[in-house]
Order: sequence, then C-alpha cells, then structure tokens
Amino acid sequence: MMFRAAILTAVLAATATANDDPPTLCYDYSSLDLNLTENNCNSRTIFRKIRDIFTAERKEKGGKCKGGAKRELMALTGTTNFDAAEDVLDEMCKAQKAIGATQLGSGSLDIGVDLEEYFKGRGFLNTETGNFQQKESEFLKRGADKFITISTDPRINDHYPTTEESYSAGQAVYDTYENDAKTSFFSAPTGRFSQGCETNTAMCCFSRDRQYFDKNGGCTHADCAHENPGDNTDLCWTKGADDEVFPYPGDVTEKDLHCHGISWSGDDESGEDINSMARWNSLFYVSLYDHMYTRGYVESITSDPLIQGEQAMCGCIEDMAPVARADCNQVVGKMNYTATVDVDRIVVEGVPGSFELEFEACEGYEYVEDVGPEDLGEVKLKSSNNDLAAFVFRQYLEGKLNEGKVELIEETLIGYRNPSVNKNDKNREEACQAAFEDRYPGVAYEEKVLEESVEGEDVLARKRKYLR
Repeated sequence: MMFRAAILTAVLAATATANDDPPTLCYDYSSLDLNLTENNCNSRTIFRKIRDIFTAERKEKGGKCKGGAKRELMALTGTTNFDAAEDVLDEMCKAQKAIGATQLGSGSLDIGVDLEEYFKGRGFLNTETGNFQQKESEFLKRGADKFITISTDPRINDHYPTTEESYSAGQAVYDTYENDAKTSFFSAPTGRFSQGCETNTAMCCFSRDRQYFDKNGGCTHADCAHENPGDNTDLCWTKGADDEVFPYPGDVTEKDLHCHGISWSGDDESGEDINSMARWNSLFYVSLYDHMYTRGYVESITSDPLIQGEQAMCGCIEDMAPVARADCNQVVGKMNYTATVDVDRIVVEGVPGSFELEFEACEGYEYVEDVGPEDLGEVKLKSSNNDLAAFVFRQYLEGKLNEGKVELIEETLIGYRNPSVNKNDKNREEACQAAFEDRYPGVAYEEKVLEESVEGEDVLARKRKYLR
C-alpha cells in the first residue's frame, strides 16, 4: 500500500501548477480506447493517439485550437504545461502497476525436497547426473542411429537416465515457475535466508553440470562425469580449518565455475521496490529454475574435494568465498493497461489479473570512482547489464544499499571496483591476485600442495579422476 500511496502522491505533485487554471478542450476525445502493454504504457504512446484524434476532429469540425494537440493533452490531464502533462501520464502507468503489485498474494517455495540441503550443494539434485528436460530434436541432430531411445522423457535415456525423484523435482520446479513464481511473493525458503542477509545480497556458485542437450556447460550425452558449468568467474581463495587461507591461481584445480547473484533494497518494508519484494522469487529463479532445471548447474565450489573449506552452493554473499565477479538477476513487474477519457480527463487503468513478475538480467552501472548518490543524474554513467557488481553500484547510487553493505559485498565480489573483470579470464585472475596480496601481505598467491589423502584416497589419483 505504501508503494501505491507514494506513486499517487507523485501524480498529484505533477498535476500541481501555479495559479493558472488548466485549458479547456477544443474537441471531444471520448473515442479514446487504448489497450497498452508494459512497454508502451507511457506519455509518448498516449499523446500520439490524442494527436491522431485531434487531427481527425479538426479536419471534420474545423475551427482553431490555440496550442494544438499539446494544449489538448494539458486539458485532459489538468495541467498547464506539456511536461507536467507527460509526467502525469507516466505516473498514472506507474501507479497502476503499483496497485497491481499489491494485489499479488504471498506464497512459499515447496518442490518436495529438502531445500536446506539443496542450497548447501548436497542431496540428490546436486549429486545425481541426468537431464531434467530435453527435446527430441537434440537426439536427431546427432543422428538417430546413435540412440536406442529418443524421447522427451529423460528417465528412459540410454546414457545417464534420470531418476524418478530427480525428474519429479524438476517437474515441480517447472510448475512452480509457470504457476506460482510469477503471481505471488515468496517467503524466505530456508531458515538461513529467513534470518536475512546483512548485505541484502545473495549468490549461488556452481561447480558441476549434470545435464546435457541444453547448450550450457560441458556435460554431453556421452560424457557427463565431473563436467563443469559455463565459466563466468574466477575463485580467488577459500578458507579451511582455523581460517587457513587457500589461494587458487589459474584454473588447473578450480576449472570452470559459474556464479550468479541477486541484490535488493536495504529497506525491505517500504513496499516500493518490486525487486526487493520478490527477492526470494528471484533466488528460486536463479538457483532452481534458470540454473538447475534449465542448464543443469549444481553443487557448491567446495563439493570438489580438491577445493579446501566448506561453503554453501547458494547463500548470503558475505558467507561466500571471494570471486572475481558474478552474473545477476532482477525482478520487475509487468502488466496490461487501458487508457480512456472520462469526463474530459484521461484515465489509465491496469487490466485486472494481468500483473505478473518477470525475471531478467540486472540493469546496472559500471563502477566510477568517487561517484556517489548525490551525483546520480549529474554524471554520465555507462550501463552494464547481467553483472552483480554493476547492479550493486546502481543500488548504492539510488540509495537502496548503504556504504556499509557495499563494503561487505566487496569483500566477496572483489571485482566490484574493477569492471575489466567482465572482459576476460586474464583480468579476473589479475584482480584475484591483487585482492589477495592486499588482504594477505607477504603471503604468496600460490596454490598449496595437498599431501594428505582425501577420505582415504590418494590426492593425485583423485585429482586425475576428477579432472579427467
């Protein structure tokens, strides 16, 4: 409700003018009947339609109308200048979307599995190999004679058939995405997340690809043993027992890793930020739908016995090992609208039941030194999408994250001030080394040789087996 009230207050502020009265209409606009989507509910689209009606009315009825179609729009919005008229229309669209958001119910995430274990990177969804979904065309593309069974059902595949429990969980994830994740605000899925993240930022880091035929990661129908996800980051270091630090330069041990995060407003109770209201929907989308179900990415970085320490696959970013960068997801609201004229005033209304949450790559700003919230709108900033650091920077500039939270985030997301980490692996590796040497002066950024056995197995033999 606070979201709705804030927008409606902005509408009233936009309509407030000096002592002048709004102009009166020259023509009749009662024929206005616009169906609008999220992409075109704005002053530009509505004004174009008003201008079309104005042109037709003038041609049919004649007469003069001082100020033309712009004057008519001012009359239809109760304003005395064109800029204010445009502001009113844009705020009407925002207000209706805010009302739509308040009409969504609350929900909980339940796919019939232990989510505490899942987020830790444990349990059958993480440890098994096999597809959650597939298309027959992917078999045929590789030659029908190569397969005994060609089907959309991964439970009967020749290679790596999916277990019934994995398949059922995958179907539950898909159904949740289609039926619940877009139309209700999820509550925190586990006890750890219900405690809240001090940074208002969470991240998942995946180390294994369990699914083939999805055009993501290294898993194939013929070889899916210990295959890696698509690489988008570098692991800098981890901590083991007694806070012993373990650097990971290069990619001989860490191989390809994939990290993807979310961030939300520090004021979770304002109700003015749909991305904040839907943060647990976003976590579901990142962890279970977009990465596990769609791409097959699973298991924590430290699920690999060659990586020291222990961390969850998904957690608050302050609990995660330092990495160079991460991709990023945000949630926005989408709905349909109508625009009509009632008693000589434009009325914009949301279509009942059309509001939905939509998941998309974050839209952020590339970091610029010494630019703060007071500079937003004054300094030209470069857009940077699908980058968690850039989105955090934008959240900071917009006053949604304070400096303390950003400083904590930067301890894990070490490329926050260095946008070049988005360009290539070399830049990420250099950023990791620089951050390590700054935090641990005098300690060599070199991987430590493991001499002891891992669960009774020779380390070198285990390494050859895991990295084969």
